[in-house]
Amino acid sequence: MNQAIETIMKRKGTLSYTNQQINDSDRDTIISCGIAGPTARNLQNRHFTVVQKQELLQQINDGVRTVMSAPSEYNPLYGAPTLIITSAPVENAPFADQDCAIAVENMSLAATALGLGSRYIVSPTRFIESEAGKILKQTIGIPEGYRSVACLIVGYDADPIQAPTTRNMNVVNYVK
Repeated sequence: MNQAIETIMKRKGTLSYTNQQINDSDRDTIISCGIAGPTARNLQNRHFTVVQKQELLQQINDGVRTVMSAPSEYNPLYGAPTLIITSAPVENAPFADQDCAIAVENMSLAATALGLGSRYIVSPTRFIESEAGKILKQTIGIPEGYRSVACLIVGYDADPIQAPTTRNMNVVNYVK
């Protein structure tokens, strides 16, 4: 099977991570793959913020839990040591949400190809864009006039035998 197709089929939403941080080379490769993603009309209206500082990850985790009124045992970042936040300009950025989602998918596939676990998540954006998350948003360097759109958590999979989710293949109709 083609290596790209094999990587796509092997990708899964990792549910638990070791506390080992990913290395800088893998992190930079993952970000480069996100940047390489296509953007509508080649506007490239997206920004990438990488959070690896444990105290900030905990603050985001706790903030998401509060905004969602979730129980204390809920861990929205699943213990991942790296969070990548894509953001886009608030104004004059048509298709920016789709561009960010494509970037996250590219980064997820890159993480899989590098033997890392990852998971596409959006719950951190609820906290980051809330009144309570305003200071954190500045602290982590999301540009002024940008809003967080989609996130990817990345790390070493603590349960590598977890299989990818079974997909419903009965969702296609063909018009010839």
